[in-house]
Amino acid sequence: MPKTVALCGFGLVTGESCPALAAYRIEARTNDRRQVVLHLCSDHIHRAWQLAQKAVDKKFRDEKLRVRSIHLHQLQQKAQIAEAAS
Repeated sequence: MPKTVALCGFGLVTGESCPALAAYRIEARTNDRRQVVLHLCSDHIHRAWQLAQKAVDKKFRDEKLRVRSIHLHQLQQKAQIAEAAS
């Protein structure tokens, strides 16, 4: 079964676009165990915590939640996906 290729979710949070493929999946959790999931490319992974907080703020607008933890999961790279598909 081929893997799904995701684009970087930087633009979903900031409004700026990023055409790169996602290299990481980020699961961010708040103190009350709510969760958001983002896909980020290698260029934006260094901003994972900040972007996760923005995503929480956007998803749960009126609740003033704070990100307590993030979990990074490395995704298969484009070459590996192409190889697996053939």
